[in-house]
Amino acid sequence: MAPVIERIDALLDEDTDQSVTYAALEARLALERVCYDRLRQRHDYISHEQLGRWQPGAVVNMLIKEVDEHLGKTLTLSISKSPVGPGMKLEDEEYVEVGREIGFNPKKIAKLWNALAKLALHAHLPEHRNDAIPAYGDRSRIRAKVEEVQSELRRLAKGTMTFSGLGEEVKFECSCGELNKRRAGLLRDGQHVHCLNPECKQTWKVTREDDGFGFEQVTVPVNCEACSAANHMPWRFFLDMKHDEVGSFSCHSCRHKNYVQWRLMQVHREGSAGYQTDA
Repeated sequence: MAPVIERIDALLDEDTDQSVTYAALEARLALERVCYDRLRQRHDYISHEQLGRWQPGAVVNMLIKEVDEHLGKTLTLSISKSPVGPGMKLEDEEYVEVGREIGFNPKKIAKLWNALAKLALHAHLPEHRNDAIPAYGDRSRIRAKVEEVQSELRRLAKGTMTFSGLGEEVKFECSCGELNKRRAGLLRDGQHVHCLNPECKQTWKVTREDDGFGFEQVTVPVNCEACSAANHMPWRFFLDMKHDEVGSFSCHSCRHKNYVQWRLMQVHREGSAGYQTDA
């Protein structure tokens, strides 16, 4: 992180409209890298498709919810100077710090990230015909916000190590062969988790059991056109299709090639019994 901090400082020292604007871009990219690096360290516990949104603040909030509830906190790893024996109290030992990961507030990061774009990285939208469109934003305001980001970057640069999270792991093997793992403390009954394999479409439903957790495939049964065998297709196979798009799969029983398509259907209500659909 030190090189980018120095690069931003050099741009601020030039103190031109152009250099301060470029400093804002460098600062915004630095904030993204901070958040995305926390994701990279924890990507073994969440599918990329489950992130939902790419914005730095949204990524961090998803990680806190699904992967590491301590991500926003400063964590320190220390070891005792001497081996701990029977009857010794851990709190009485003398410890040496091994490393520290500096925590941050995702709301603050998101606010800074958005402010930089608003002040420096978008042209002024005119409100009327005579409203001028300057080439750059207000230099003093941009500079003040970049310096605010610099202060946060310098604080984060004091970190000396990174963690992938804390807590008990739960592991299960997907039908594709990928070994998936999650933090037990963040699993919820009925929660859906995607396989970590980017080529796999399987989604698993979390079920809480007496001795831990179970995982059930989330599928849709589709009968083969040729042999009528039920093929349990991953739900995401259909979710990833566009409307009117035609998809295909080979029957697991007879290998007949079947086709499916998303279509708009009209629904007729049948009293209180339910609904009937027509093509």
